[in-house]
Amino acid sequence: MSAFYARLSESISKAKNVRIYKNKDTAYDFKLYPFGERGTYIDPGLISEITDSLAESITAQFPAFDYIVSPEPGGHTWGMLAAYKLRKPMNILRLSTELYDNYEVSIKRETAYNENYIYFDGFTAGDRVLLLDDVISSGATIRCIAQQMVQMGIGLVGVQAILAKGGHYKQLETDIGVPVRFLSKV
Repeated sequence: MSAFYARLSESISKAKNVRIYKNKDTAYDFKLYPFGERGTYIDPGLISEITDSLAESITAQFPAFDYIVSPEPGGHTWGMLAAYKLRKPMNILRLSTELYDNYEVSIKRETAYNENYIYFDGFTAGDRVLLLDDVISSGATIRCIAQQMVQMGIGLVGVQAILAKGGHYKQLETDIGVPVRFLSKV
């Protein structure tokens, strides 16, 4: 997208680098974006800018969907804020590092630095949903969610993110067959 987001741009440029270890031999260099899954303190001005910008982008790019779907740990906060702003329902995809009872569908998710399970509850075949996440890196999380939605008969109308890292979103868009939009790119 071509819009300039002053607070978002500043938070991206000032994000701290950390190294996360998946195991003793595998390290992943990670940016601690305040709006991302491992962010902590978020300034109210940044919250407002991101929430308003997500709502504007979604309204312009995705006019027809039933509700927003957002995964933990980073996307669900922004999904909730965007859903509230747009007066849309939302469904949170919960994460766990172990299987638990009484879930409808669970899939294993593996990233460069972590593995866990994503739980899909409360979906009905034929639902048309917008997937909202905080950061698109490799696209692995969104890809596995989209594949599961196809199996469940859920219509994914598009993906909205705050940040896209690199050009992986282009391949993701091709692979899952829906538009992938974001507020900023690094």
